[in-house]
Amino acid sequence: KLLIECGISLRGAERVFEVFNHDKLQAAPSFTGIRKWLGRIGIYELKRENEYRNDWIFIVDFTVELGQQKALVILGVSQKYFQSEVLDRSRCLSHKDVEVLGIEIMDSTKGEMIEQQLDKISERVGVPVQIVADNGSDLAKGIKLYQQKHPGVIYTHDVTHAMALLLKKQLNSDERYQSFIKECNMCRQQLQQTELSFLAPPAQRSQCRYFNVERLTEWASNLLSFSTEILIMLIPNLDESLIIEKMIEKLEWLTEYKLDIIKWNQMLLLTRSVETHLKKSGISSQSPNDLSEYRVIFSDNSLQDFHQDVFDYVTIQSEKLNKADTLLSSSDVIESLFGKYKHFSSRCPLKEMGQMILTIYLSTMDLTTSLIKDALETISFVDVEDWLTEVFGRSTLSKRKILFSRDRCDTKTV
Repeated sequence: KLLIECGISLRGAERVFEVFNHDKLQAAPSFTGIRKWLGRIGIYELKRENEYRNDWIFIVDFTVELGQQKALVILGVSQKYFQSEVLDRSRCLSHKDVEVLGIEIMDSTKGEMIEQQLDKISERVGVPVQIVADNGSDLAKGIKLYQQKHPGVIYTHDVTHAMALLLKKQLNSDERYQSFIKECNMCRQQLQQTELSFLAPPAQRSQCRYFNVERLTEWASNLLSFSTEILIMLIPNLDESLIIEKMIEKLEWLTEYKLDIIKWNQMLLLTRSVETHLKKSGISSQSPNDLSEYRVIFSDNSLQDFHQDVFDYVTIQSEKLNKADTLLSSSDVIESLFGKYKHFSSRCPLKEMGQMILTIYLSTMDLTTSLIKDALETISFVDVEDWLTEVFGRSTLSKRKILFSRDRCDTKTV
């Protein structure tokens, strides 16, 4: 739990035991021992048989690390559980709400390969009523091929990715926004080593930047409405006139974007409102009517097409559903699990897939004493090693060790 729930490293967990083991009555577990325990519990969950049902909702996505391999992860939650424990409580899915139905390590992510994996999982747990995923080309193709065999399966394009794509489409073609983010980058560089460093714009992500547009617009809105008196109070060692002079020099450019920021905030308010509603209430045939209150008239006429695109998405997704159904609209839970997994894998000597992929299983488990006892009595670390060899083969780190530990004379021969 120190590792899975608190995010502590393996060596950190070892030291926590050492700190609290005052009487030295028992040796503290080593980080390698803890790592082995986690692997054994992960394999125990991997080998556990999932219930065969006719109301599974599949949540599907890929995660990538160093090398050509990708992990296709398929999570499941039953429609019955989703309705009674999630929708009826107006909340989003958490890690403990879902089960890992399968993790398939793949060298190729062609649609046909994804279809095969979906077939393989379905034979074991049942054909789902719904699959939720982003609209990546390979993933979408694989799901559509699978639907040809199972036409009753509903494919829902994840609302978070859908809204980010609409923002990307709108903002990529907006010269004012592209100019704004360049100015933000330059402003950050100019402020980060000065007394005004706390006013610098947030760092922009190299990937998935359209999931976090509001970080920049909120920063800009706050600066455009801040109090000069408070700023002067926060820098008591600098002359008031010099503070104002620096502010004008470094941040006056923001005033040129005041109307643009209002427009961008309106776009964000619409997309986030739609996301929040669909994530907490699910998506149904009534969703377009339920969201009618968000059909506002934008102050900028250029955004009417964007507004229509947002509601076209809701309409298209809702038309796939039966009148009585309310289903899942978001794959956020799998993205969250990937984030947790990458927090652990980033500490590995080389960022490649291996045993740490099992933390995705561990993060969805209720780690009770009886479950852990049963897992450790059932699975040995030999089982973990056998699984690693079968799925991943020789690791990149072991290849490097073999290559670079050779005798000098052998190297010359090569």
